[in-house]
Amino acid sequence: MFTLLFLLLFARRSAPNQTALHVIVQNVQVGKGTINVAIFNDKNDFLKKPVAAQIRKADSVTVEFSFPIAPGEYAIAAYQDLNENQQLDAGLFHIPKEPYGFSNNYRPKMSAPKFEDCLIKVAGGDTSTINLK
Repeated sequence: MFTLLFLLLFARRSAPNQTALHVIVQNVQVGKGTINVAIFNDKNDFLKKPVAAQIRKADSVTVEFSFPIAPGEYAIAAYQDLNENQQLDAGLFHIPKEPYGFSNNYRPKMSAPKFEDCLIKVAGGDTSTINLK
């Protein structure tokens, strides 16, 4: 009994302060591919190396995700992988051919967004809604 109590106390102390970030992706083309969501916490890794990522089937006009993360500053990128090739397909001038979106519903004009453009602050139980276009 003492060993179990010790392990529970140790596990509680060593676990990082985690919260949940809920991401709602809207304007999904139902039945076409997957929805890919990536979370970033560093401007140098933005759109390159996510701290968390999830993929779900595009089975509803709205697809929800939940990420266990520490409170802090993050940016979110999402896209609908219509042909399920695990990449955002782009055409001439690197303009995306598949629906995509970012936190703050930031829409870049002629270049990729910056981390700061999509920055959100997560304190606890926050929800970010992204509209794909």
